[in-house]
Amino acid sequence: MAILHGNKIYSEIKDRNSILFILLAGTTEISKIRGISAAGETPELTALTPVLDSEIIWSGKCISYDVVPMTENGIPTPSIITRAAIEASRIETLIVDAGLVEDPKIPFMKTGLGPALNGSERTALPDYDRALEFGKYIGGLIDGRYRYIFIAESVPGGTTTAYSVLSSLGIMDMTSSSMKDSPDSMKREIAMKVLERIDKKAGVEEKIRETGDYMMPVALGISSAVKNSSIFFSGGTQMATVLYLDSLVNGGKNRYVFTTGYIMKDKKDLMEKLAGDRIIYSTTDFTGMRGLEYYEEGYVKEGTGFGAAFGIAHILGNDSKSIYNSIGKVYRRLAGSTGK
Repeated sequence: MAILHGNKIYSEIKDRNSILFILLAGTTEISKIRGISAAGETPELTALTPVLDSEIIWSGKCISYDVVPMTENGIPTPSIITRAAIEASRIETLIVDAGLVEDPKIPFMKTGLGPALNGSERTALPDYDRALEFGKYIGGLIDGRYRYIFIAESVPGGTTTAYSVLSSLGIMDMTSSSMKDSPDSMKREIAMKVLERIDKKAGVEEKIRETGDYMMPVALGISSAVKNSSIFFSGGTQMATVLYLDSLVNGGKNRYVFTTGYIMKDKKDLMEKLAGDRIIYSTTDFTGMRGLEYYEEGYVKEGTGFGAAFGIAHILGNDSKSIYNSIGKVYRRLAGSTGK
């Protein structure tokens, strides 16, 4: 069975040295609303998930806390998959602070933006302009140095901020969720409060400022400065939203979404509405793999760009069996180090 599907741009990728994988890690006050995000065992712990995801992807272990980030049902973070695939492909990675609550104990680029606020109550991104400029700075550094730039996210509550931004732009299709049963009514309630508060005639960037998360302007800033490389927004409906916003703000040339088969099964219509034919996705099968088998039941459909990371590892010559073996090793290593 084929692993990669969609736009064939991926067939151009031959050399690992031409690739940079970026994780934009941040938080939003939205994630503290009980029931809105499964990216943590409790709403309070969701804020730490991006810190630990950053450490796992960079180092292969949790450093700041002796715990593997999991849902309240005990389903492990997809950063395990991302780390394993990156180990297999040996590509360069960059961790960027896109609104972290605290610093991960690894090398990373710090912005000091702090968490995004709750856009249903007040302006979500008071430092939008600074976030955008920081993204432009990063984009200027990497443009042309890497031919293929993959931008992933770890932002609990990010599908809700994505839905709110899309709603403000007149797209009411529901975004995906890390839960099997998406909290759609809660997302709609938050978005309706946003729409009541903001100026409906405001421009695109103003609407992102009012209701988004900091991952968005950092990603848009990177894209605006990158002229000589292709960018793959790596994730589900969150990153497809970023591609759509990028097309409105920056023009979106040589921009794609790289996602998972789980997302395409769940939200194909929205993905195509936002990204058209610029979608690539990888299919995975975690049946029988401890913890990860729940992904096959509709949990954790994307996150930390694991669909893209898995696809890159495959493109660079790793067969599926070796990638799955690498995932198992990373999971056992993490579980053993934390006593899980």
